[in-house]
Amino acid sequence: MIGLAILICYTKQITFKKMENLKTIEEVRKKIDELDLEILDLIYRRKGFVDIVVKLKTKDQIIDKARIEFILKKLDVESRKKGLPAEMIRDIWKQMIEGFISYEKKYFEEKK
Repeated sequence: MIGLAILICYTKQITFKKMENLKTIEEVRKKIDELDLEILDLIYRRKGFVDIVVKLKTKDQIIDKARIEFILKKLDVESRKKGLPAEMIRDIWKQMIEGFISYEKKYFEEKK
């Protein structure tokens, strides 16, 4: 989650100057907690798109290796531009993708 919190910081263009104003662990943790909720909102929005796309797929199309590799390569490039560890971002996204694949599989199982 910390990696995604860093991404949100960049996305929202929070400057390091503002971040440097945080003087205590509690202040920093409060900001991290706020970011976690923003990340949760983004995942909720992403799930909405998954809900749409899963209805357009067949069961055999759940795992699209080419699409997954495209996403991961794109994130490798973008993470490096932002000075983020590409391997950490890749690991976070792989976990999220696996979670959504499980979600889509469950959709097809319940559809029977």
